Amino acid sequence: MDEKKLFIERMDKLIKYGRENGNFVTKADVDSYFGEITLTEDQKQLIYNFLYDSKIGVDEPFDFDEILDEEDVDFLQMYIDELENIKKYSNKEKFSIIDEFVSGNDGLKDKLIESYLRDVVECAKLYSGGGVTIEDLIGEGNVALAFTVDSLDKRSSAKELDGFITDCIMSAMEELLYDDNNEASKINTWAENANEVLEKAKELAQTLGRNVTIPELCQFGDFDEDFLREVLQITGGIEIIEDNGTD
Repeated sequence: MDEKKLFIERMDKLIKYGRENGNFVTKADVDSYFGEITLTEDQKQLIYNFLYDSKIGVDEPFDFDEILDEEDVDFLQMYIDELENIKKYSNKEKFSIIDEFVSGNDGLKDKLIESYLRDVVECAKLYSGGGVTIEDLIGEGNVALAFTVDSLDKRSSAKELDGFITDCIMSAMEELLYDDNNEASKINTWAENANEVLEKAKELAQTLGRNVTIPELCQFGDFDEDFLREVLQITGGIEIIEDNGTD
């Protein structure tokens, strides 16, 4: 196998192992997973850094408090305290509940959802620090959990369904992050374009020695007139731009 492909494969497996191991691996684990590849100390440090960016600690569990703000920390602690009132299920117990539920015991639905509430928290931690609050991540994960339980394929094994449930929870959080970051990107892009309007207006006004009209600025800065008018409306107008009322 190509060494680059082998490296990527080993990295993926190491990250998966780290997440299953409580967001923690040892340096010995790194050496073991990359045993077929000769690594320099610099390369090992890059792997350690990548693991940290993936929220996996090396030789000690990842400290999520480092990336959570005070509000997130407070909410997370309160939520975890509430979960103490709910039974903690082992994987064996979860698989048993899944088997009974898909076999037709609908009365186990709430119990099945409860058995994954702590998994939602762990998934939310993985996506924390990305611009969405831990409360919103957990909320989105819980909604996805409830919908997913209603759509389980009865032909699949409990282990397969367990993976399916977790994947759906994580996908919902990823989508939430994407939507939030995409919206933030749109806002930032709009702000950058609005600032460009102001700069171009100043430049043209200095050249002409007077206020500029909207058609003149549209031509000079290659702006769309509707966008330019939107900028003027939202900013309350820019004094050096004359609105001649042309649509």
